Amino acid sequence: MRAMLASLARRCGVAHRAFWREDGRSFARTLSSSASDQESALQNAMLSSFQRWFEAYGGTTSGISMVQTPSIGWGLTASRDVDVGERLILLPRVLQMTYSLQDRESTSSSDQATAELDREPDTPLYLKELIAQIPDELWSVRLGLALLHERALGGKSPFFQYISLLPAMHRGLPLFFGPEAVDALQYLPLVVQVKRRSRFLIDYSSGPLKNVTAGKNGETESVPFNGYSVGADALGWAFACASSRAFRVAGEGKPAAMLPLIDVANHSFEASAEVRAAMGEGPGAIEMVASRPLRAGDEVTLNYGNLSNDHFLLDYGFVPQGINKHDTASLRWDVSYLEAAREVAGLAQVPFAAGTEPWQSAMLSELGLDDDPEVLVTRDERQPVDARLLAGIRVLYASGPEDFSSGGSGEALQPLRHGALLESTLDRTKEAYALRTAQAALALALGNFPTTLKEDETKLEELTAELAELSGVGDALEKENLALAVKFRKGKKEVISRAMKAIDERLRVVLAS
Repeated sequence: MRAMLASLARRCGVAHRAFWREDGRSFARTLSSSASDQESALQNAMLSSFQRWFEAYGGTTSGISMVQTPSIGWGLTASRDVDVGERLILLPRVLQMTYSLQDRESTSSSDQATAELDREPDTPLYLKELIAQIPDELWSVRLGLALLHERALGGKSPFFQYISLLPAMHRGLPLFFGPEAVDALQYLPLVVQVKRRSRFLIDYSSGPLKNVTAGKNGETESVPFNGYSVGADALGWAFACASSRAFRVAGEGKPAAMLPLIDVANHSFEASAEVRAAMGEGPGAIEMVASRPLRAGDEVTLNYGNLSNDHFLLDYGFVPQGINKHDTASLRWDVSYLEAAREVAGLAQVPFAAGTEPWQSAMLSELGLDDDPEVLVTRDERQPVDARLLAGIRVLYASGPEDFSSGGSGEALQPLRHGALLESTLDRTKEAYALRTAQAALALALGNFPTTLKEDETKLEELTAELAELSGVGDALEKENLALAVKFRKGKKEVISRAMKAIDERLRVVLAS
């Protein structure tokens, strides 16, 4: 830990100095060119306090340095050469900030169950009741409430030193975008999620959070949030902290946790480290270990998950550099939309049953397109569109089950079998109709964006040049959000364009056969 906080590398023009205390302990200090001496001294003291707290509660580090840059904030690098499997951070259970919905008053004869309760946090009753009113999919709001509880305790919280270092402002999260940046996303599925989250935070803050009353844990009365008033702004801050930093170390459906120091590691699909249970270090202890050999100065990264850019931007506030092969674009199964696509493809006069035949209705129902109409476009060149979409289009062009080339009528009625792009299950003519319709549907989706890919590239170049000249934080933040929005929508268009190209290549093969 001492070496980590003492060793800061120069990155992206950030000045750095190491300071030594009289007792010989060191910690790190990073400065931007505009940071005042007073601000730097405060950060200096907070880092030193965090170091003492981390070590006092049993946390250990080895072979890593903490680095700060203006562009991406904090990160971790290797301070020396590190072998694969070597432990970089050990985090005992007591250093993991989470909550528990278990009732400590309930008893069990099982020693294992008792031990499990003993290592769970003692969550106040009022907090449990608030958390219970939040839907499972908003698990980060649940953890955010626990964070607000600890924050309200101030210096009495065992996590005070950690919370003091959390950012006051979350850059890049669409939840905090202005109207212009939200509009610039140009992608309705994400805009809907942003507005839904905003609406939930407002409604929850003006409802359950406003009306919360004191509860009791055993004999100890707990005053909600230590008497502080908590509104939508505070809840939004805590939600953003949790969504961008939390780990599901206990598994799906279990309370998430904030992991001090481990949460400083940035994302990479080619991660250099991983988080796992620390065997033999006590119940619930976890560790971060090197997943490949590292040289001094290499960045220490974690893979946040094989996620689409929607998740990265919505929860973490960034769009991955380069190509995200896991990114997708969302379409909806809609027969009237396909009819419009047929018009675009010049197929309006070609027979198209539109699902009116009983056998077609049965196959479309088995595909589940009515219950779950969302179909995804991906970067997979072998299967760039949801198999259900292509299977459904082929079904609509078929005159009957006998049109499908299969080993028998039974197989013909297995609709997903007809969803593979590279396997034509109709004759050459109808297969071409189906592919042209799918391609036209993608063309319509691309045309629904107000701007083109070329215009987005130009806009990004302009925003990058403007950001290089800005010095005011407010102006820069607005431009940064706009740049993120443009980069995000550009990625969606690239996904759709690549899918159109893959289908076109397959269509050429079919027509040449």
